[in-house]
Amino acid sequence: MEGHVVRALHDLPDFPGFTFDEVRGQGRGRGQGGSYVSTDTDLTYHQYLELRLVCRSELADEICGLIATAAWTGRKGDGVVFTTPVHAFARIREIGRRPEKSDA
Repeated sequence: MEGHVVRALHDLPDFPGFTFDEVRGQGRGRGQGGSYVSTDTDLTYHQYLELRLVCRSELADEICGLIATAAWTGRKGDGVVFTTPVHAFARIREIGRRPEKSDA
């Protein structure tokens, strides 16, 4: 599934870039082929792959649909897609320049 999503994103005319993280958690859907049972002393977590990307607002619905289509298997554990507003965005290499030292 990961490869399908990456290829779909690379096919976008304005490829936004992305980050994958390996995360663990407990989803309501119980994931593929399993049920979740916990006790006070034994918490079981499932491994997940989390994809994050930042894009222009007008592209968000298209990109979410593209990700959902590429990741779809029809089984539990296909994942979720959601959006959240980004109020500010800046590349550190562009705004973090150090001031020039003056020889005063």
